[in-house]
Amino acid sequence: MSEEKDAAERRFVEAYHMPEGMARHEALERAARAADAVDHLPLAVSCRIALIRSAYDLGRYDLMLAPFAWCGTAEKRDPGAFDEWETHSFDWAHKWIVSGLIADPRFTLAQIGSFVDQLAARYQRLGYSMQPVHGARADLAAHVGDDEAYREHFARYLAVDRGPMSDCEACVVEEQAGHLIRQGRHAEAVAHAEHQLEQETGCATQPQGILTTLTPAFVALGDVDRARQAHVVAHRLIRDDLVGGYLDDHLVFCATSGNVRRGVDLLRGHLHRVHHSTSPSQAAHFSAGAALLLSRVDPDEEFAVPRDGVTTVLTAARLRELLEAQALDLAARFDRRNGSDAMTRRIRETLERPDTIPVPLAVPVATPPAPAAPEEEPIAVGDPVELARSMCAAFDEGEFVTGMRLLRSLPADLDPLLPEPLAALVAVRRAIAGGHVRPRDEVLAELDEGIERLVACGEHDLANRFRARGAGLRAESSEDGSAECVEVARTCLAEAEVAGTAYTRVLTRLLLADLLADAEEHDEQGVLAAQALELARAEVPELVSRARCDRAQHLATVGDLEEARAEVEDLLAGGVPASVRFDALRLLLKIRTVRGDAEEAVATAAEFVRAFSAPRGPWTAEAHRQRVASVERLGLEAEHLVELRDAVAAGHEAGAPDDVAKACYALAGGYLKAGRLVEAAEALEEAVRVVGADDVDPDVVVPIRYRLGQVCARLDETESARRHLEAALGLVPPDESWRKAMVLDLLGGVLRRLDRTLEAASAYQGAASAWQQVPDQAEAAGSLVEAAAALPNEETAECAATLDAAERLLPEVEDVDHRTHLTARIAAIRAFLHVQAGEHAEAVEQNGVAEELAAQIGDVDWQAFLVARGARFLLESGDAVNAEAEARRAVTLITDATPPQILGDTANVLEEALRAQDKAAQADPLLRALNTRLEA
Repeated sequence: MSEEKDAAERRFVEAYHMPEGMARHEALERAARAADAVDHLPLAVSCRIALIRSAYDLGRYDLMLAPFAWCGTAEKRDPGAFDEWETHSFDWAHKWIVSGLIADPRFTLAQIGSFVDQLAARYQRLGYSMQPVHGARADLAAHVGDDEAYREHFARYLAVDRGPMSDCEACVVEEQAGHLIRQGRHAEAVAHAEHQLEQETGCATQPQGILTTLTPAFVALGDVDRARQAHVVAHRLIRDDLVGGYLDDHLVFCATSGNVRRGVDLLRGHLHRVHHSTSPSQAAHFSAGAALLLSRVDPDEEFAVPRDGVTTVLTAARLRELLEAQALDLAARFDRRNGSDAMTRRIRETLERPDTIPVPLAVPVATPPAPAAPEEEPIAVGDPVELARSMCAAFDEGEFVTGMRLLRSLPADLDPLLPEPLAALVAVRRAIAGGHVRPRDEVLAELDEGIERLVACGEHDLANRFRARGAGLRAESSEDGSAECVEVARTCLAEAEVAGTAYTRVLTRLLLADLLADAEEHDEQGVLAAQALELARAEVPELVSRARCDRAQHLATVGDLEEARAEVEDLLAGGVPASVRFDALRLLLKIRTVRGDAEEAVATAAEFVRAFSAPRGPWTAEAHRQRVASVERLGLEAEHLVELRDAVAAGHEAGAPDDVAKACYALAGGYLKAGRLVEAAEALEEAVRVVGADDVDPDVVVPIRYRLGQVCARLDETESARRHLEAALGLVPPDESWRKAMVLDLLGGVLRRLDRTLEAASAYQGAASAWQQVPDQAEAAGSLVEAAAALPNEETAECAATLDAAERLLPEVEDVDHRTHLTARIAAIRAFLHVQAGEHAEAVEQNGVAEELAAQIGDVDWQAFLVARGARFLLESGDAVNAEAEARRAVTLITDATPPQILGDTANVLEEALRAQDKAAQADPLLRALNTRLEA
């Protein structure tokens, strides 16, 4: 029989450690039957208590009833079969049963009342506070709509002292805040609850419960910032909870606060609830909240709804209809059970909820395009030929915004109606204009075709001009073909010199100068810019301002920032075409940013964005992009969160995915500097989403993934941190050893927190190798020390070899404090290795070396830890007298800021050293002082 009991126990242990879900629940049921079969009552109790908890985690209170009833019978049979924890769990489950039955209309009010009475009798018999009983009665009264009974029981709930069976203080605060909000006392609710948000609770439903409850109060009070913060923090904590509550509240918030797309994204992650919600009450509220959200969605948008292994695609209109009917049907079932219309009234209130004030979230998301503003409406011109000529003239005059508006007004099928030279020119202009939104290869092919049409028409000068322009476009998208593009531009200039107009001779010089600037051929760039300006002044006055702007660009490139600034400011003081104003403002912003003139740079960025925000176009995204770069370089992200959010929105509307991603990255930097980690994570997640998985630029995505890994690690989302860092690692170019090393170092720390120690050590060792390729021996030594610290205890030989490798690099570490710190870490780890080998004297010696070095660099907490650890080594070697002395010395190093873990370690070793000498440990004043502080 003993073997059978052992087998039953193994079955329970295996089931208990399975991932949460129905498979685990069923395995626990089998384990319970196996325990019954061998009459192993204590094991059977453990199985039923685990089943009760499993049913709670699944939200399946119906599955809780059988093990709950079994426990009641078993308790009468043999109360000793329940250990202390199981007794506590069974007492607590009496509250769960009442909540679960209230939320399921299949159970009558009489049945619920019976369980409430059972709860009251049990708690009274056991001497517990009756607060949970009054809370249960208040919940039942509120559910059925008995306001008078609710107020009576809730008042008692608040008046009675807390006890061991009371919900955590945070959950009680959540209930109180909700009570005040339902009465319209929003400011009181916030004042009552906000202190609790500063406390650590350890409760699985907090702080998201309080934050969710307070969100509508913040909205009602017009406190947009706190409403946003409450939603984003709570949303992050509930978005992956496939069973729990609060989801409907966030769907309602998103629907009514102008965040429909956010709500849709949240809804798409929970479409399984449409047919498979575990709680009828939650199902009713989810259905109502989702239906409200869908009332703000395009009726034809599609949703993939799963049901019994089959996915059905429903339009938003059809899904809304289904959910609304489901919510009202469930409400009617509750009302029949309750003898009131309270549930239906609540559901209808949700379905008819009006919009609130808008609450802009941490990260703007893409929205459907708005109708064209009056200034953006197509320009109507009766004669299409005249319209096309006006468009071309606008571009030639540098009025590119007007040119783009006219181009957008041209019908796509206009080509046959135009003379061929004009049609070819329109085709060229259309190709160049598409460079911001279409694949570059497609644009260049279309441009080449248009140029050939110009040649065929005899428009050689125009063709040459646009061939030079095409060389510039090709260089922008070319990784190694810039030299070829320069040669094309040289050929264009040579042809212009022979047979081109003065306009083309100036323009080809300027285009070639731009290419030479990118190729860092600055001397020739300057010569060409000067020639272009001289020629423009003599023959093409309309290009003078552009040539002056290019000359200023050359001055800035070669470091003459003051003269460049003066030239640009003089240009902007006069009337210049839009294209020149655009380039001049961009250049002035860069100059002021490089010079560190923060106030002037911020003002220039604002002017730049303001000048090119209406009508909207690629120029809008570029202006915002330049402001983002300036804000980042000046380190002003936290001070300009609003502007960075505007840049994200502009990127979504008028830019490319990279524009959005870079703005999100900068926005995340601002949130990090402001200590707003959750919003930083959301900004970075949006950046990851927009760049997608295909054809990503490592210079864009690797920093994003790396920073997101950092943020997730700080949020204790360790598994997510690992995924992002491994994704970043796979995208690091082979020649960027420094970046590879940074990612590997951070990944090593994350893997260590996941207790994947061998992988962590391997990551650190990889980082060390990459740092040596940089080369940066100081960082390499640090990575090797981390690798040694991460290795499992049994890997002593590998650990020692890794420390040896780190030690060999120490002479190359120039920073004295850093070298001292690394030397101390090496000595501390070697001390541990000696202890493992039973070499206590050597361990004490190495630990002493580490302690002296820690004192030398002024790390008092680390010194205290090492002294206490040295005391432990002495105690283990049998030297209790010196162990006591060292423990007392550790106490002298403790400060008000010393972490509790060091306090605890010191107290423990002091107490053990005293007991080993048969001294009265509890009478020792120093030990009492330590324990008092630990208990505070």
